Amino acid sequence: QEEIMEYRNLVTFLRVAELQNFTKAANQLGYAQSTVTFHIQSLEEELGVTLFDRIGKKVTLTSAGEYLVTYANEMMKILTEIRQLNDSVDVMSGKLRVGVVESVLGTFMPDAVVQYNQKFPNVELEIQSHTTSTLLEMLRANDLDIAVVMGKRIVDPDFKRPLIKRAGISFVTNPDNPILKKEDLTFTDIAQEKLVLPEKQSLYRRAVENAAAEYDCVLSPTVQVNNTALIIKLLKKGMGVSYLPNYLIKPELESGDLVVLNLENAVKQEYYIQVLYHMKKWLTPQMKEFVTLMSELLKGEEDA
Repeated sequence: QEEIMEYRNLVTFLRVAELQNFTKAANQLGYAQSTVTFHIQSLEEELGVTLFDRIGKKVTLTSAGEYLVTYANEMMKILTEIRQLNDSVDVMSGKLRVGVVESVLGTFMPDAVVQYNQKFPNVELEIQSHTTSTLLEMLRANDLDIAVVMGKRIVDPDFKRPLIKRAGISFVTNPDNPILKKEDLTFTDIAQEKLVLPEKQSLYRRAVENAAAEYDCVLSPTVQVNNTALIIKLLKKGMGVSYLPNYLIKPELESGDLVVLNLENAVKQEYYIQVLYHMKKWLTPQMKEFVTLMSELLKGEEDA
């Protein structure tokens, strides 16, 4: 209640200062003159200063009143901008800082950036790519507004998660690989193939090694690469088998350039694409619109 009265008091003060007349200010604001007088007296009592000299019917600003006009106008401008934020999405500006993991950077992010910029050309997008752990620390330090990560379900009281989608991971190879003719394919069969795997610290490498442990297998990659785009190119050129998220190779699966290897009694591993922001951070219109856009881009993925 007090905050509403303070806002009204400032509006009244600025109108009286502009018109130099209590009666005219009351008429323009739709108040009784006594209400205008009350607003000004309340403001003067709160600030501990006299804002107007009242000599007869003439009203003039004191030096304190003149000082307040400058700051009141600035405060009103800020308050107006804040109140209009949710009503002016079409002319939204400012900056949005987004952190993404490498696999998302090369798949969903190009479309996300282009579509977001087309819709909100006045918003500056700052995109960074790091590991999930680094992105979470950046959220905690308020160095990012939003993070898009891929991995195990993140349960942490520091973060809100407005969007989560299940991300399947599969063994994939090129359609000419003789292993596809084998029935009842097992993990042991996979382990004997030429394996093209990500570097040891990557999520997919840890995932495939966890799966290997379930089958008491040891994996010896033929090629170890820290770039998933290169892994996909090597597979398409006929070089062995890899273990990759389905969303990462969706175009290749749809075109038939790569195929999924279906293992008998495969160990199911759950991984998720997640959009996160810090629980203490206000979900700005810029952030909200980005979450909405990501939801649209990921609508083909399975809900978690």
